[in-house]
Amino acid sequence: MLSRKEYTMKKWQSMGTAMFLVLGLSVSWAQGESGQQPSGNAPPPADSVPAPAFGQDNPPPQTDDNPPLSGLDSPSLEPHTAARSFLLPSAHLVESVDSNLGGTTGNSAIHGVTRALGSVMLQRIWRHYETALDYTGGAAVYSGFSKTFNQVHQLMGEERILWRTGQLALRDSFSYLPEGTFGYGSFGGAGAYQSGLGGMGGGISGGAVGGIFGPGQFGSLGQQPRITNSAVVDIMESLTPRSSVTLAGGYGLVHFFDNNIVGLINSRQYSAQAGYNYQLNRKDQVALVYGFQDFHYPTVAGSSYFTHMTHVYYAHRISGRMNLLLGGGPQLTTINSPIFGSVRRLSVSGRATLGYRFPRASISLSYDRYNNNGSGFFLGATSDVARFQVSRPLSRLWDVSAHVGYSVNRQLLPATVGVTAHSYQYVYAGGAAHRQLGRYFGMFFSYQFNDLMFNNSFCTTLGPCGTSSQRHVASVGLDWHPRPIRLD
Repeated sequence: MLSRKEYTMKKWQSMGTAMFLVLGLSVSWAQGESGQQPSGNAPPPADSVPAPAFGQDNPPPQTDDNPPLSGLDSPSLEPHTAARSFLLPSAHLVESVDSNLGGTTGNSAIHGVTRALGSVMLQRIWRHYETALDYTGGAAVYSGFSKTFNQVHQLMGEERILWRTGQLALRDSFSYLPEGTFGYGSFGGAGAYQSGLGGMGGGISGGAVGGIFGPGQFGSLGQQPRITNSAVVDIMESLTPRSSVTLAGGYGLVHFFDNNIVGLINSRQYSAQAGYNYQLNRKDQVALVYGFQDFHYPTVAGSSYFTHMTHVYYAHRISGRMNLLLGGGPQLTTINSPIFGSVRRLSVSGRATLGYRFPRASISLSYDRYNNNGSGFFLGATSDVARFQVSRPLSRLWDVSAHVGYSVNRQLLPATVGVTAHSYQYVYAGGAAHRQLGRYFGMFFSYQFNDLMFNNSFCTTLGPCGTSSQRHVASVGLDWHPRPIRLD
């Protein structure tokens, strides 16, 4: 008989081996298509397109193929197209079978979940202004569960003011969801989200310093409705055709409702970021970035912490084909605890991302290490977060995708609230297949496995004590997506 420790080690070794095999097969599968030649009417390489003169007055609206590393905008691997004003409504109906809807750590039961969602995207472009709105809302109805339904709302908005050498952006990302955002559990999993709601954005990330402006929801236990909101104002100014500076400041909050499982912790967050960027050539860029975070917990008097970090970054970008970013640096964290007083810790943080678009497949890899609010489980946490995604069309009607996410979260402040563990790991892995049924309709099938594991056993009000909560979710859905309504 194996001891519990040996069993746990063998389990994670097996999962790690499986994840590396999936990654290797996916990359080989994508590379197998790289020998195909693009169609004759493909757009010319970005290097063959002349750059506009620096400071040109009222340039035509277009997507920046190589935005500053310290900004909140990321380059896209989609083919470069002219920006247009449009309105795009859509509707989605998803039926799921969930093996552990309540997130119990012991026995589980199978429940059915029906999600009915509607979404609308708006993009409006003027000469000096751009407006973007992205909303999805609806309800999740549960079968045979203690709750009958939960509301689902997600809204992202952005307003830009443009001038010859820069821009000012106002961004806000709001959600009312029954689960955290890591793994897209509120939508039936990452595969269901990407297949049925592929037009949705990812919310406010954090530029080069990682997700320091985001809500930090890297794990969920049961159906716990929560409000998350991140509001950021950022400015970018070009100093020369090669150099630019950015400055950003934001406020965020996480507030839990019906908090009856483990006493999840509300949080408030202030963040700031400043950076200098230099373009070495059309493909390579470097940046020096400073970031600041300040976290407070209204329900735990005297508990807070703040972090200063300095990062150096390098990026290699080929428009429409590849995006590579590497960098990091030291961070100094000052913890204020009513138990231990004020404590300082020196550590490192950083990020690495790779996105590559083959002729018939796309892959993306990312890794981030930074401090966050603790996802409601802890009074602050240091998180290592890795994500992998691959997608590929099989034919004119079918396309498939695979998704893997993994996070390790370590407690920063000791507390008598939240869970009694000092760290936890959360992993999700799954895939989806999508088929077009006509010009405006499609259907998809998806599956996802989730595993939430704490280093110590704890008890919830919905189940027995334990350390791990596993979950299987299988979904089938229909989506309606008409042509975009042109507004210009």
